[in-house]
Amino acid sequence: MAIHYLIKYYLKKDRGPANIRHKDILKGKKAAFFDLDGTVWDSDLLWIEALEKVARENGFGEIDVRSTYLPGTELIKTWKVLQAYNEFKLPAKKDHRVLATETETKILNHINNSEHVDLIEGFLSFAIFLKEDKGLKLALVTNSGKEIAEALVQKTMVAYLFDLILTGSDVAKKKPSPRIFLKAAGKLRASPKNVLVFEDSLSGSKAAEKAGMDQIIIWRTDIPQVEYHGNIYGFYPDFEDLDKIISTTHRERALEGVTLLHKIQGNTEPAENEQPSQEM
Repeated sequence: MAIHYLIKYYLKKDRGPANIRHKDILKGKKAAFFDLDGTVWDSDLLWIEALEKVARENGFGEIDVRSTYLPGTELIKTWKVLQAYNEFKLPAKKDHRVLATETETKILNHINNSEHVDLIEGFLSFAIFLKEDKGLKLALVTNSGKEIAEALVQKTMVAYLFDLILTGSDVAKKKPSPRIFLKAAGKLRASPKNVLVFEDSLSGSKAAEKAGMDQIIIWRTDIPQVEYHGNIYGFYPDFEDLDKIISTTHRERALEGVTLLHKIQGNTEPAENEQPSQEM
């Protein structure tokens, strides 16, 4: 009985309040979808700085961006929230859409003018693992505009990894609508249940949930795990060693739990022949 409960704990040791599914996560998977901002590219601070610069250039002064900034939110909605929170008036002949375009231009200029742009730790090797070792089709699926996505993958020389790049420019409704994920799945001829999504934002996670796709969250913010929903395998700060983590089967995780118990009890015998309980 003690072994049963320790195994049960070990299988769920990285469980947050979201519905984490411990299973052979790659079993049956045909495609992997990656968000861009905050998932493949650690860009949240750059977006905040771009919003602040656009605000100053339009005469809004030093507005408070950080109190309301939520990664993954459409830029037009972000500017509407910023206006309501900071109580500034829009310049003549300008609306939230124009401000969003000006913000995207700041990000695009940053990419083009930077000598080097760093991706999230471990992404390159992990993407190669999924594509070459596991034979999955890869897609970059982002709310950001087409110009930003294409500039980023060209600058970082990872364009060849993606079988598809789908951006907010390609759909009428962005995340949290599931449309962009479903459109990507259709283009790659993959059933939603055979797609694994890598996201960081609440809007992206919600879109994946609505699309019926399993998720892994690249968790680099202070957003509580309880606010994420869907079939989530786990929360990880980056892609380092993620190939090994998701390649571990349910049975292997259980055996690791048994081995851990043996160590705690002072028994160094291997747990290879131990049969974990099936009631998880």
